[in-house]
Amino acid sequence: MKETEVETLFQLDAKIGGNSKRREILYSFIEPLNSLYLEKTEIYRAQIQSCRNLSKYIRSNEDTQIIDKEISQLQITLSLQTP
Repeated sequence: MKETEVETLFQLDAKIGGNSKRREILYSFIEPLNSLYLEKTEIYRAQIQSCRNLSKYIRSNEDTQIIDKEISQLQITLSLQTP
């Protein structure tokens, strides 16, 4: 499944949260009922897409690094999940 197809199935909202010592990406489903029937790979793809969408609105270098690190970790995890 392509990343663009995932957007039609469901959407995730990504936010940067945490305190000044530990900042991380937080995800939430826009329609939570769909989360019961999703495969892991679909969720990883949606997380990557939501991070990319979030990066359009970030101006801080620290937050940009957090998003880039999250995307690279998700891509590695996704590559390990797909045969």
